[in-house]
Amino acid sequence: MSFLHFSSIRGRLFLAFGSVAAMTVLATSIAWISFGGVGDSLKKIVKYNIPTVMLAASLAEKSAVITATAPALAAAESEFERARTWLILSENLNDIRNLLEEVDVIVLGHKSKSSILSMIDGLQANLSALDTNVRKQFWFRERNADLVDRLRWTHTDFLDEVEPMIEDARFRIELAVDSAQSSDEKIVKNLRLSLETQRQAALLRLNATGNLAVGLIARAASLPDSTSLNDTSLFLSEVQGRAISDINKLKALPESLSLSQSLQDVMAFASGDNDLFQLRRDELTTLRDGQELVSINQELVRRLQDFITELVEAGKISSIEAASQSETSIENGKLMLLTVAGFSLIFAVLVVWLYVGRNLVRRITLLDENMRNIAEGDLNTHVFTEGNDEISEMAHSLRKFRDTLAETQAELVQAGKLAALGQLAAGVAHELNQPLAAIRSYAYNTNRLMDKQEMEDARVALNRISGLVERMAGTVNHLRNLARRPTKQLEAIDLEKVCSDALQLLEERIREEGVHISFEIEPRVWQVKAEAIRLEQVFINLVGNAIDAMAGTNNPRLVISAKEIEDKILIFVKDSGTGIKNENLAHIFDPFFTTKSPGEGVGLGLSISYNIIKDFGGSISVTSLPGEMTTFMITLIRADQ
Repeated sequence: MSFLHFSSIRGRLFLAFGSVAAMTVLATSIAWISFGGVGDSLKKIVKYNIPTVMLAASLAEKSAVITATAPALAAAESEFERARTWLILSENLNDIRNLLEEVDVIVLGHKSKSSILSMIDGLQANLSALDTNVRKQFWFRERNADLVDRLRWTHTDFLDEVEPMIEDARFRIELAVDSAQSSDEKIVKNLRLSLETQRQAALLRLNATGNLAVGLIARAASLPDSTSLNDTSLFLSEVQGRAISDINKLKALPESLSLSQSLQDVMAFASGDNDLFQLRRDELTTLRDGQELVSINQELVRRLQDFITELVEAGKISSIEAASQSETSIENGKLMLLTVAGFSLIFAVLVVWLYVGRNLVRRITLLDENMRNIAEGDLNTHVFTEGNDEISEMAHSLRKFRDTLAETQAELVQAGKLAALGQLAAGVAHELNQPLAAIRSYAYNTNRLMDKQEMEDARVALNRISGLVERMAGTVNHLRNLARRPTKQLEAIDLEKVCSDALQLLEERIREEGVHISFEIEPRVWQVKAEAIRLEQVFINLVGNAIDAMAGTNNPRLVISAKEIEDKILIFVKDSGTGIKNENLAHIFDPFFTTKSPGEGVGLGLSISYNIIKDFGGSISVTSLPGEMTTFMITLIRADQ
C-alpha cells in the first residue's frame, strides 16, 4: 500500500489531517499576528508592573517598621533596648538597600533608584544622629545621678562640720550665763553672751542655708525647662550670698575655715566641671535635639512613603493601559480566529465525510469507546478487532494494552499495600520496641510456666501480653492521630482527654524521673474552643519542660488542674522544680530563649505554645516565686456545651 494511496486509511487520514493542519497553520499565523500585542502587554505587566508593585510593597513594609521603631529608639530606657532597636532599624535599612541593588533597571529607573537611595542615606544619617543623641542622654543621666550622689556625700560632710559648731556655741552660751558674779563680770558676760548668741544664730542660719542650697542644687537635676533652671540658679545665688555673710561673722572661730571649705564644696556643684545646672541645661538641649530628630525622621519616612505611593500609582496606570491594549488585541484576534475557525470547521467536516466515510468513523468511534471504557477502569471491555488495516492493528494493540494494564494494576495494589505497611512499621517501631521486648520476655516465661504446669501464672503472663498488645494498639492509633496534619478550624475539645493523651506520650519520662502526678481535671466536664492536635502539643511542651525542671530534685510533683470563670477555662500546670529566675520571666516566651545547656533545647517550645494559645483566642502566663511551685496558667474560651 503506497503511503499516499488515498484508498488506504493512511492516505485518507493524511489528506484529511493535512488539510486541517493547513487550516490550523493559517489560524495560528493569524493568532500570532493578532495576539502579538497581548504578549507585549503581558510581558510589560510581568516584567515591570508586577515587580514594581512587589518592590513598592516591600519598601512600604520596611518603611512602616522604621516609622514604628524610630520613636522606640528615642524612648529607649536602657542600653539593651537601644541596641536592640538600633539593630532592627539597621536591618531594615540594609534590606531596603539590598532590594534596590537587586531590582532591575526596567522596574526602577536610575533616577528613581537614586532618589530612594538619597532618602535612605538621609534616613541613615538621621537615625545615626538619633542613636548618638540617645547615647548622650544615657551619659547625661548617669552623670547626673553620679553628681547628685556625690552632692549627698558632700552635704553629709557639711553637716558633720556645722552641727558640732552649733553644739559648741550652745555650750559657750550656757557657760557665759553661769560664769558672771560681780557687776563688771556681768557686763563682760553680757557682751560675751551677745557675741555667742550672734554666732549661734549665724551657725543656725548657715545650717539652714546649706540644706536649702543642697535641695536647690539637687532639684536642678530634674527641672523640666531652662526658665526653672535660671530661676533656681538666681535663688541659689542669693542663698550663697547670705551664706558668705554668715561665714564672715564666724571668722574668729578656728573651725570656720573648714566649715567655709565644706560650704564651698557644696556650692561647687553649681559651677565649674560639676555644675549640675549646666549639666541639666545640656541634657534638656539633647532631649530637644532628640525630639527634633524624631520629627525629621517622620518627615523623611513620609517623603519615602509618598514616593512609594507615586511609584505604585505609576505602576497602576501602566497596568491599566497594558490591560486596555490587551483587551483590544483580544477582541480583534477573537473576530479573526472566529472567521478562520468557521472556514476550518466547514472544510474539516467536508474532508472527513468525503475521504474517511461512515465505515472508518464507526470503527474509530467503536475503538474510541473501548479506549474510554478501559481508561475508566473497565478492564473487562471487549475489544473488536475486525478488519485487516491500521485500525485493526490499533485494536490488537489496545487488547494487549488492556491485558497488560490489568496485570500492572494488580501489582500496583500489592505494592501500595506493602508501602503502607512499611511506613507504618517505620513510624511506630521506636514506640513498640519496649512492649515487644516485654512480650518476648512474657512469652518465654509462659512457655516455662506451662512446662511446669503452672497454668495460673501462665494465664497471668498471657493477660499481661494481651494488655501490652492493647497498649501497642493504643500507641499506634495515638501516634497516627498526632502525626496527622492539624487543621486551622477550632472546635469543642474535651480538655481532660487532650491532657491525658499528652501525659500518656510522656509516661515513660514521668516514670523514669519518679514524678508524682496530681491530675485534677474531670473527664467530659470542661470543653474548650481549640484544635486537639495543637493543644496536645502545648501540654506536651509544658509537661516536658516541667519534667526537665524537676530533674534531680527531691519528691518531684506535677499538678494539673482547671477552673471555670465566666466564659473562660483556666488551666494550671504546676511543678516543684528549681523555678525560673526573675530576670528570665520576661523572656520566657521569646523565640530561641532557653536556660538549658547547649544541645538540650533550642528555646522554641514555649514560643510555639504561646502562639498556639494565641491562635485559639486565649493567653498563657507564668509565675515563679521562691518557695512556691512554678505555675503556667493557660486561659481558653469555654466551648458551648
